[in-house]
Amino acid sequence: MNYALPTLLMLSLSMNACAQKVSEADVPQPVKAAFMKQFPKAEHAKWEMESKTEYEVNFKQEGTDRSATYATDGAWLETEHTIKADALPEAVRKAIAAGYADHKVNAIEVAETPKGTVYEVDMEKGEHTMEVVFAADGKVLESKVEEEGEKGEEKD
Repeated sequence: MNYALPTLLMLSLSMNACAQKVSEADVPQPVKAAFMKQFPKAEHAKWEMESKTEYEVNFKQEGTDRSATYATDGAWLETEHTIKADALPEAVRKAIAAGYADHKVNAIEVAETPKGTVYEVDMEKGEHTMEVVFAADGKVLESKVEEEGEKGEEKD
């Protein structure tokens, strides 16, 4: 049986799943311009190509590590940074206590998008990890269990 096509397909998919570091010179001018306009005080910018249509920049501003994602035309898509649990809105803290009391919270990020702000909470229970996305009012917008290998561990 010929495995060339399935092997090439899997290789192609795995390459697209990982961000690729790029030099600032390789980032489209509209993307760099949008970033500099939005974050003029950013320091230590490091660029990655998330996909053929998205660039992510990791940087520090006012002592906080942040990331921002832009489309190739310079349209801003998202900004994220880590926060502590006590910085969550009260409604989100209550939703976590009510629905996920048996989970351990590993990390919390606030994600700002053109559509609004959400809170991404990484949790674990036993060997299972998940990300739950909350609106500021505590409503669960999305919940996904991390797939095999996403956190460096494989399921049995």
